[in-house]
Amino acid sequence: MGDLERIGTFLGAVRRRVLVRAALRWGSLGLSAVVVLIAALAGAAAALGPASFWFPVAVLLALFCCAIAGFLGVWRPWRSLAVDRNMARLLGRLHPTVAPLGGDLVSAVELGATPQDAVSGALVGAFQGQVASAVATLNPTALIPMRPAARGVAILLAAAAVLIVGARLSPEGLGRGLSLLVHRPSRFEGAAISTVPLVGEVRITYEYPPYTGLATRTIEGSTGDIVAVKGTRVKIETTPLRASRQALLLLGENGEAGEIPARLNKGVLTAHLTLNESNSYRFWLLPLLGRAVRELRGHRIEAEVDRPPRVEIHGPADRLELPTPRPIEVGFAADDDYGLAAVELVFRVDEAPEQRQLLKDAHGSRLVQGRTLWDPARLGLGPGSRIAYHLEARDRDEVSGAKVGTSRTLYVVIARPQESIDERLDRQRELLDRLTGDLADRLEIPGRGGPPAPAADVDAVFASYAAVHEAETEHVAAFGRLIDDDRRHATLGKALRTALGAIADRLGKQLRAEKEALAAPRGGAPRTTAFATAAVAKLERQRAAHVAELERDVLLLDDLIGRQRLDDLAAVGRELTDAHRRLEDLLARYAATKDEALRRQLEREVRDLRARIGDLAQKIANLKNRNEVPDEWRNLPDTTELAERAKKLDDMLSEGDPAGMSRALSELGKNLRDLRQMLDENAEGFGAERFPQENRAVSELMKKIGDLEGDQRSLGSESQALSDKQEAETEKRLRGQLGEWTKQESQKVERLRQKLSEIKTGDPESALSEEVERARESTRQLRRLFAERDLAEAKDQADRATSSLDRATEHLDENARQRRRSDPSSGVAAEVAAARALAQEIADDVQQLLPKAEETLSPEERERARGQAERQGSIGDRTDETAREAGKRLGGMQGLERAGEELRGAAEQMRQAASRLRKGEAQQARDAQRNAAERLAKLRDAMQERSMSGTKNQRDPVRIPGADESSAPRAWRQELLDAMKEKAPERFRDDVRRYYEELVR
Repeated sequence: MGDLERIGTFLGAVRRRVLVRAALRWGSLGLSAVVVLIAALAGAAAALGPASFWFPVAVLLALFCCAIAGFLGVWRPWRSLAVDRNMARLLGRLHPTVAPLGGDLVSAVELGATPQDAVSGALVGAFQGQVASAVATLNPTALIPMRPAARGVAILLAAAAVLIVGARLSPEGLGRGLSLLVHRPSRFEGAAISTVPLVGEVRITYEYPPYTGLATRTIEGSTGDIVAVKGTRVKIETTPLRASRQALLLLGENGEAGEIPARLNKGVLTAHLTLNESNSYRFWLLPLLGRAVRELRGHRIEAEVDRPPRVEIHGPADRLELPTPRPIEVGFAADDDYGLAAVELVFRVDEAPEQRQLLKDAHGSRLVQGRTLWDPARLGLGPGSRIAYHLEARDRDEVSGAKVGTSRTLYVVIARPQESIDERLDRQRELLDRLTGDLADRLEIPGRGGPPAPAADVDAVFASYAAVHEAETEHVAAFGRLIDDDRRHATLGKALRTALGAIADRLGKQLRAEKEALAAPRGGAPRTTAFATAAVAKLERQRAAHVAELERDVLLLDDLIGRQRLDDLAAVGRELTDAHRRLEDLLARYAATKDEALRRQLEREVRDLRARIGDLAQKIANLKNRNEVPDEWRNLPDTTELAERAKKLDDMLSEGDPAGMSRALSELGKNLRDLRQMLDENAEGFGAERFPQENRAVSELMKKIGDLEGDQRSLGSESQALSDKQEAETEKRLRGQLGEWTKQESQKVERLRQKLSEIKTGDPESALSEEVERARESTRQLRRLFAERDLAEAKDQADRATSSLDRATEHLDENARQRRRSDPSSGVAAEVAAARALAQEIADDVQQLLPKAEETLSPEERERARGQAERQGSIGDRTDETAREAGKRLGGMQGLERAGEELRGAAEQMRQAASRLRKGEAQQARDAQRNAAERLAKLRDAMQERSMSGTKNQRDPVRIPGADESSAPRAWRQELLDAMKEKAPERFRDDVRRYYEELVR
């Protein structure tokens, strides 16, 4: 390689180093400029909002900066340094003190380009060789340092770091602006925001789904908000306030839910949409020139959900135990916001599949209610069968699909087929005969009351006592078995069971004392004559009391059997008169319609009536043949004429003579009424003579309860006036704020209902299940009461739900203590606690909203309320006193065992009413007063209708408590109480008041 080539190689290495440094330096500076420009554009985008031109501008500026950097850092250095002479001169400028670089290198390069004939070739070659040797020792890397390039890179990194930190520290400013640079804006984002209205008044037309039964509705001058049931077709019409060539409805808060095209025709904007979900929308207009505009605030779209129907069930009891299947009265009430399809009774026997029975085809009615008799006897129930039944109501939602509302579940348990009255009394008669034999044996033991028996006879007397003791012990044990069987199968009734249990307890006490005297000597010593003599002496001392007890119990058991016989006959008499009333109704319907099905039913009912008359005749004959009632109570009616009239009715029915049937039925009815009166008088007269204390106690307590009820109703009517005034004032004060508040509270109630439905309580008959079910029932009532805006009653229901959940928590804590280990129900406890907190929150919300007494009642009215509170407290004290008396005197009577408890419950409600009245809360006191009066009325009715023997028609329907004709329904009572407020002529006012009081008893 020549010297000049060696110099060229050196210059090429330096040139590459210089070009790399220039590219790095200017490239970094160019990119730094790009970063600064992007930051500036991001700030502008954040301030001005999204636009479609931000990205192109950013790209153009970046390309411009890159182009300048490429020109300065690549193209210009490359063009300038491509010639070795220029490269040599650059080295001379950079390193003027370095010998070969100052001028020799430039000269060597230039001499290489000079023609050979111009200078001496040898001299040039020697000079070039000297320069080549000198530059060979130089390092191009040291000659061209990279510090300028490093500074450029540092500037780039600093700019990038500042940009990144700024985006992190200001995500809504610089960070958002950076995202907008690369974001293609939607119509919503790209439109300008108008601070003035874009459209005029909005006209909205609702076309509801057909199943709702609602007519098409048009709202003029609307704000644009849309509220309708899901599935409704909506037509929006308005007038744009600026000339536009395109219009849209942008859905969602940020237009993210899509858009709906709108039609512009002769200055009218029209759009159609179907409500499927809640959302919002804004009008978007594209003017003839310029940027599109949109509204600042959106219009609400609320798709109301067609909620499931609400359905409530009313039955005789949550858990009804029956000895035999009987018709059960089921009450139902269902409502739906847009119409019901059907209400069905759903029931399941044990683990069998569910069965359904249509109760009501609502045909789109929004509210249905009623009662029906459901007879589970046709289900083939056996002993121990358990029926779970509830109600289901379906709506007619054709958009989301029919929804089903479910009521709480009630239960019917069939213990076992109940023994007939004859079988039951035969067992009692057998026990009576055995006790009578025991009494006779005791009376026949020698030595009673005389001198001590001779030594030879002492052992025989002792043996007699031992034999009688053993026989009587066996007979008392038979009493115990009879009572235990009844506790499991409920065949006797609690009053009779209590009486028999008392007999067994008294005789058992006598036998225990006798057993001590008959016991063998201690230590296993043989029984001696001396021991027998001492034992007989002790037995003789106890003998009189034992015989007296046996005599009293034998007479009592005989009277109990006789009363059961007479009450059984009286019950049959009531069945016959009830059957006669049904026949009258059937005959009237048949005469009007000539329906063949009614005629067949008449035939069945008449045959059944004749069979019952025959059963009654047989019972009367058996009673006359038995020595179970005294002669004066065996003067029973002759049923021969009754049977003949029933046969005549059957013949008339076969002939199809309605007029003749009506006459025959009328004659039969008179005979049946006479028969019932005679049988009732026999049963009542026997009870009055043989059980005078019980009848007197019932009569006296009935009078006291009647007086308490009358005083309570009178006070309630006075408090009603204050309650009505307070309710009206409350409604007036809350009129403006109640709507939104009710909506929020209804959402809380729905959350509470959901929480309660998720609680797994296990055994449906456990105490925990009962308390949670009570809380669920209170929650269902809360939904209704909020809809009716009855805040006072809603507060009470919320408090009841809270109390029920408190008791549920106590049951869970008790279960955990009993387990003494990790409680698997801790999750249930947490769910109950959460539900309890929400129930308490609802109660507090209602309490805060209810105005205080001083805001709704005048000082005179508050003073009147305090006076009523004092009277209410006095009535409550009297009720407590009556409860204590009832507990002592009625505790063992069937149907009245809980009379004391019912009276204490009424007294507690009276105390609650008194407390409310003292605070001036007449609305809350109102319901407590009504409930107390109704409890007294129900108890008084039960005392009137009680039957000591427990005999009752086993096919009588099991009615809902308080739903029978003997007590006025609550709504009817309320109507009467409201009517009492109307003024009557002055001279009749007292008479009218007494008349109403008698009606509602």
